[in-house]
This record gives sequence, structure tokens and C-alpha cells, in this order.
Amino acid sequence: MIDSISGAANFVAGLQQQKTAEEISTAVLVKTQDAQKQQGADAIALINSAKIGPDGIDVHV
Repeated sequence: MIDSISGAANFVAGLQQQKTAEEISTAVLVKTQDAQKQQGADAIALINSAKIGPDGIDVHV
């Protein structure tokens, strides 16, 4: 009886650890996505702020 109770408790603890690990992974993923979105927005803002003459952008160096 005690073995089955400790086995069930260990099983529940394992499930809780797995859930916590998944929540952490999801939070890290969301943070990474937010950072990438911000970097993209910053890049677009930089491009939009560039002074472009009437002849366009000269790419020759």
C-alpha cells in the first residue's frame, strides 16, 4: 500500500516537474519572439529614417 502511494506521489511530482519545464520553455520562447519582433521593428524604423534622395539609394562604393 505504501509503495503504491509513494509511486503515485512520485508520478504526480514528475508530472508537475514536466509541466514546470514546459512553462519555462514557453516563457523563454515568448521572450525570444518578442525580442525578434522588436529587432525587426527597430530595423524597419532605421530604414524608414534614412534620408533617400530623389535618385534613390546609391549602392556603389
